[in-house]
Amino acid sequence: MNNLFFDSDVTLDSIKNLKIAVIGYGNQGRAQALNLRDSGIDVTVALRHESKTGQKAKEDGINTISIEEAVCNCDIISILIPDQVMSEVFEKSIAKHLKPGKTLLFSHGYNIHYGDIKPPDFVDVVMVAPSGPGYAVRKEYKRGKGIPTLIAVEQDVSGSAKDTVLAYSKAIGGTRACAFESSFKEETETDLFGEQMVLTGMIPRIISESFKVLLEAGYNPTVAWFVSFYEVRQISELISSMGLEDFYKAVSDTAEYGGFNRSDRLMNDGFKKEMKSALASIQSGEFHREWKEETEKGYKHLKSYREEQESSPINDITAKMFKILSNSSDEK
Repeated sequence: MNNLFFDSDVTLDSIKNLKIAVIGYGNQGRAQALNLRDSGIDVTVALRHESKTGQKAKEDGINTISIEEAVCNCDIISILIPDQVMSEVFEKSIAKHLKPGKTLLFSHGYNIHYGDIKPPDFVDVVMVAPSGPGYAVRKEYKRGKGIPTLIAVEQDVSGSAKDTVLAYSKAIGGTRACAFESSFKEETETDLFGEQMVLTGMIPRIISESFKVLLEAGYNPTVAWFVSFYEVRQISELISSMGLEDFYKAVSDTAEYGGFNRSDRLMNDGFKKEMKSALASIQSGEFHREWKEETEKGYKHLKSYREEQESSPINDITAKMFKILSNSSDEK
């Protein structure tokens, strides 16, 4: 496939003499900053004045400066702060300090795609988006491996924007697995859909609800936990390592038949219609407007969802079982 790039295809030459500012030191910011540093890149972390992560950066041996200073003095500005505050920070601390020759780098296309951030026409605008959370980006890098990265170029003023994203991907470990080309639009819309339908949508919800059903039916909480929670890890590892077709060959005929047959009752036309509706709301910008209103009103609905999850009976037994299994592993 000609849109895949690997370590052997890429060098660090295009960024090795540049200064990179990573704005934000959360999960992705910390992982990418440390990986860049360990790849020999000149990296500085830029933080908002009220940020509480400065001490962590110092403990990691990373220099910290203000966002304004970073934008003025660095060549690549990697913006790794939450979507809902990014546009405000951009307008307040970044936009007025940008000069020709600089590159704005994102790990999610959200604010660019929906127009909340409108970069000037004299800077490169690119994306390097790891296909995994920050802790995995760092963990795999330290193991000598990497997490695949989606790369995209939205604005190529310099003529070398693609070289920049490929080199950046290599520096954070991405091309050790692979880097694959896309666009800000495609990344944003598919990423939101994947989150809503699979990753933070149905998988954790079906785990929690399955546990409740077994509990309400009178089954032992420990047995119910292993079936609805613990075994998900083994199944996901099987799927990740062998694909769906071979996964079904690896389970029993009983499990294969029961899984297909009963899930057909859930994965009906109504469910598929709802998935298409969710995608349509992402494509039209409806979800973006809804999320913006949610943030402006103080996360009323999100707080309610969090309270519901915090009261789930699966939380207590998960904490207990993690402790038991951890102690058991330590004893070995």
